[in-house]
Amino acid sequence: MARHRQPRALAELKGAPKKDPQRYRKETPTTGKSLGKVPSHLPAQIAEVWKELEKCALPGVLTSADRFIMEVASSLLSEFRANRGEFVAAKYSHLIGCLARLGLTPADRQKLGTEKTPEGNPFDEF
Repeated sequence: MARHRQPRALAELKGAPKKDPQRYRKETPTTGKSLGKVPSHLPAQIAEVWKELEKCALPGVLTSADRFIMEVASSLLSEFRANRGEFVAAKYSHLIGCLARLGLTPADRQKLGTEKTPEGNPFDEF
């Protein structure tokens, strides 16, 4: 399976446009709108999970363009919590993928460049 294309902002954080500038000539379209309120058609359990995911996300990462994947992720996480025993591996894999695309896994947060490693080594004194 081919890798997902990385967003321009992520490529810039990694320094990729410096290495291969012609690859990143096109500007990435962005939306200036925030994620917004929970959709009214969602059941109460899924709406609570939506709010929880929104709180866990890094500030400014989720926008109105992410509403559909947030709905899928919220539904899957709610279903997982309701009945873990019957939550099949394919759904589990899909849930992890949704969370990753929303920047809600450790590896994806690291790719966003927001978490800094501590300065120095505490064992340098020895």
